[in-house]
Amino acid sequence: MIIWFASLFGSSDQPVEQVTSAIPTQTVTRTPTPTATPTVSPITESPKPTETKKPTTKPATELTDLQVLIADLVVAAEQGAGYDRDLFKHWIDADGDGCNTRREVLIAEAKVKPTVSGDCDLYGGEWYSVYDQVTTTDPSDFDVDHFIPLKEAWDSGAYAWSAEKRKEFANDLGFGGSLIAVTASSNRSKSDRDPYDWLPVNTGYRCSYVTNWVKVKIRWGLTVDSSELAMIKEFGKTCK
Repeated sequence: MIIWFASLFGSSDQPVEQVTSAIPTQTVTRTPTPTATPTVSPITESPKPTETKKPTTKPATELTDLQVLIADLVVAAEQGAGYDRDLFKHWIDADGDGCNTRREVLIAEAKVKPTVSGDCDLYGGEWYSVYDQVTTTDPSDFDVDHFIPLKEAWDSGAYAWSAEKRKEFANDLGFGGSLIAVTASSNRSKSDRDPYDWLPVNTGYRCSYVTNWVKVKIRWGLTVDSSELAMIKEFGKTCK
């Protein structure tokens, strides 16, 4: 039996249905997005500039003529056996004009040009010997010196040359430094010695003398010995 409690619930004729449950509330839990930790580069000191050491030798642009030439010299022990002056045929008349090599040098180096007559006889000229600063008007007072003495040339490589090449060396008019007119006394004083053993008494000419010595050696592919090279290098320090 259904009992209607009209008085209790009012006049409604429908039963009241009690809702005993509610829609549950959904709780959403959000996981926080991790924050990226910035990468910090360690602080390092800037490298110190490397000190540049000054070169111990001069650059090529600052080298003197003699210092540049020294680099082309070849060092070797001398070979002295078998030398004979006659192995160097000299004072030839290469161009057939009547004047031999000796007279050609005297004509070329005269401070006052001589008159040339007959068999290349020289008159009225004047010559200056740079070895000892002597002037003369008599060409017979002067010798024509092989700047590299024949014996020195032999010892430095000419021993292996042909007779023809030795003749060319002894009469070399192709380079003004190969032969030089000087007093007979200075030429005899020099003899066959290199710069380690002999230098001109004219000290103002010594740098030029040593430089020219080296030029002739290089021109003819002649070697230098160790003591000779040591003296040349000493001049290389001071000669301009």
